[in-house]
Amino acid sequence: MYLKQADLFWGISQCVIQSITAKATQEAFQAGSVIFKAGDPADCFYVMIKGRVRLELQPTGCRVYSSDRVGEIFGWSALIGRQEYSATVICEQQTMVLKFFKENLCHLLDQDAESAAIFYKRLACALGNRLLTAYELIE
Repeated sequence: MYLKQADLFWGISQCVIQSITAKATQEAFQAGSVIFKAGDPADCFYVMIKGRVRLELQPTGCRVYSSDRVGEIFGWSALIGRQEYSATVICEQQTMVLKFFKENLCHLLDQDAESAAIFYKRLACALGNRLLTAYELIE
């Protein structure tokens, strides 16, 4: 499934991946749709299945990132203890995602310390790469 393509889930036990996948919902959005807005409660994160989204800062509308790679995550505010999303996500074309509630994921990872360590190490790597991309945009 799509989780195998998500860098965030590489190395996690197959049993945990199956449990995580069972809790996910698939959602489709039309071009121009807003998946979430900056300031909304950060209770979910998303894995790209197909399409393209852009992340914008509000109120300026400044694009800070675009995502179109299968398996790429966005909405990571939900994974790092933030109460609200820091950006708005807008679909640039028809988009399909897997949606995960942070409570479900945290509950599953609490039951498997090794998978949790791998997951959070991979999350740190993904956030570091996103930060480097942001630096390039600034330059």
